[in-house]
Amino acid sequence: MARYERVLANVADGIYGLDRDGRVEFVNPAAERITGRPAAEQLGRDQHDLLHGARQDGSPYPREECPVWQALASGRTVSADAEVFWHADGTAVPVELIAVPTVEDGEVTGVVVSFRDLTDRLAALRQAEELRRLAEQNAAQRALSDRLQQALLTPPPEPDHLHVAVRYRPAADGAQVGGDWYDAFLQPDGATVLVIGDVVGHGSDAAAAMGQLRGLLRALAYDEEQPPSATLARAERTALGLAVSTLATVVLARIERHPDVPVAGTRVLRWSNAGHLPPLLLDPDGTSRLLATRPELVLGVDPHARRTDATADVRDGQTLLLYTDGLVERRDSDLDAGLAALQDALRDLGRVPLEELCDTLLSRMVPEPGADDVALVAVRAYPEDRPRPPEAGPNRLPPGVP
Repeated sequence: MARYERVLANVADGIYGLDRDGRVEFVNPAAERITGRPAAEQLGRDQHDLLHGARQDGSPYPREECPVWQALASGRTVSADAEVFWHADGTAVPVELIAVPTVEDGEVTGVVVSFRDLTDRLAALRQAEELRRLAEQNAAQRALSDRLQQALLTPPPEPDHLHVAVRYRPAADGAQVGGDWYDAFLQPDGATVLVIGDVVGHGSDAAAAMGQLRGLLRALAYDEEQPPSATLARAERTALGLAVSTLATVVLARIERHPDVPVAGTRVLRWSNAGHLPPLLLDPDGTSRLLATRPELVLGVDPHARRTDATADVRDGQTLLLYTDGLVERRDSDLDAGLAALQDALRDLGRVPLEELCDTLLSRMVPEPGADDVALVAVRAYPEDRPRPPEAGPNRLPPGVP
């Protein structure tokens, strides 16, 4: 008997012994703890009236519908997984229970009720359901943002003797989509305009802001053949007037022929940098240089900020790279190390076909999707006094461009 009493005293489940009228004959410590009622308060009392007389919503619970009384009445074991016992402080305790009748000489003399507090389990289930709901919501937002971003990242033009290649790699599935974008298009005079940018933030809001800013820059750059700095300043003022409120880093560049020199072997790159990573110019022999300029404010801070242009020659065979920070920034290293790694990854790619260069570079720098998106624009110049090489593919120009 002592051994059985020790078992009853140490099990986690509550256990009651009731007589044939439903009065409490014994109660173990777990049942006292779960209900908040000491044994002295329960012994001899009608258990249904004391703990089980109302449903979760407070409505009366008829005795004949109670699984404990059904076991007493039928002499059969009855289980239930969605019952409520009422704590001494008036709160409802969700329980699952099993009621086993005691039978002597064919007569039901009482019932033993074992029950388990489901509070923690149900809380865990609710938490799991909320996490599942949030995961589905995030997945839906991610899919919407991805579709928006992909719809805006259109194929680049292919002007004569310039090969333009673009790449966009989204972040890992668990990360939110960012506001990275690229753009490449021709102005009416035949100059090639390149844009690389990154809107601050993540998710659908960042993707929507990116779409607004990309469209604004594209329209303004095409409409007037201004220096890139003037276009950036105009775009910032226009965005303010149209309540396009966002912060973004941007490089706006224009590749031009030398004035009055139809075939010069070099072209002029003119660009303005609003707080973005520097463009990179790669030589055929694998050496490269970062086109770093004095830091200037990101877009969205000061519509009257002074913006400047920089220029560099792009010779035949050279490759220009514009990229976002997902290519070079890592949590475990600084930006200088990332830029050095980029230059090192390019050392044997100076003469590799441009499409292969882009794919190889991404595989080296971002072998697996990371926490941030990556956008990349690569442009290679070819001699103008000979045919466009087959590796560059055919020309692809918008209607009306010479």
